[in-house]
Amino acid sequence: MKKLLNLTLALAFSIVSLSAFAQDAEHAVGSTHTFKVNVSDPGGDHTGNTYAWTVSLTDGTDVTGKYAFVGDSNGVDVKTATIQWLAAGNYWVDLTETNKNGACSTVRRVNILVTAGAIDLLVVASDDSGNKISGVDNLTDCNDMSGQIIANDATNFGNSTRYFTVSMSTDAQPWTSGAWGFEFTTSVAATVTSSAGGAVTGTSVAVDAGTSQVILAVTTANTPGPSPANDITLNLVGSNAFITTTAGDASEAAGNVGNNTPDSFIITASPETTVITIE
Repeated sequence: MKKLLNLTLALAFSIVSLSAFAQDAEHAVGSTHTFKVNVSDPGGDHTGNTYAWTVSLTDGTDVTGKYAFVGDSNGVDVKTATIQWLAAGNYWVDLTETNKNGACSTVRRVNILVTAGAIDLLVVASDDSGNKISGVDNLTDCNDMSGQIIANDATNFGNSTRYFTVSMSTDAQPWTSGAWGFEFTTSVAATVTSSAGGAVTGTSVAVDAGTSQVILAVTTANTPGPSPANDITLNLVGSNAFITTTAGDASEAAGNVGNNTPDSFIITASPETTVITIE
């Protein structure tokens, strides 16, 4: 009886172990990954064999539109398959290799958990070409009208424009396969336009497929007077970021919003010089 009990416990442990040995990798919605077999085959033992890569959801539900093969996934010597994940889920990736005589086959399987957790919006203070600017000294500069002639009867001291570059990635890969977007707020009243890569409507930005970043021009009115009391701290914070796939939209996870707030520009005020009077 004791022997039977031990055998039963061992069998149960084996079943639990097999169940636990499931997840082989965690990927992000929108990311692309390449799966490979027989990477090293110096003897050519696998040459001429036929390969068939398939994808399914572990719960057996319809997988249509939730992934896409990039390139070939079936055929002779197709030892690799590149898959783009279009929806969150728990997936099986199966590879069937059939020998060249077509008589026998071997099936390998890996389990991939796909989540939206690695979708990441990044906002950085930049120049108008998208090059990141950092450091207080580099981010601090005179307003755009400093040293410029202001008409003697003018009361408007002009505007200053600074730039922020916003990029989207999944699994640290630039997202270029579908549209994406986000919302934003600015630290002071400002006009925001897209100088490259997207369209601004109100406080939302829509970016077309094919580009992974957008450069935003942020323009605000100068505030002349004593410095630093009248200096402007200019910032743009991204929020509610998402990517669009054929399976729908996927949003940025709350844990990834830490880099949605960039360093701030400091726009230094010029003196509020009065009009010139003549006697």
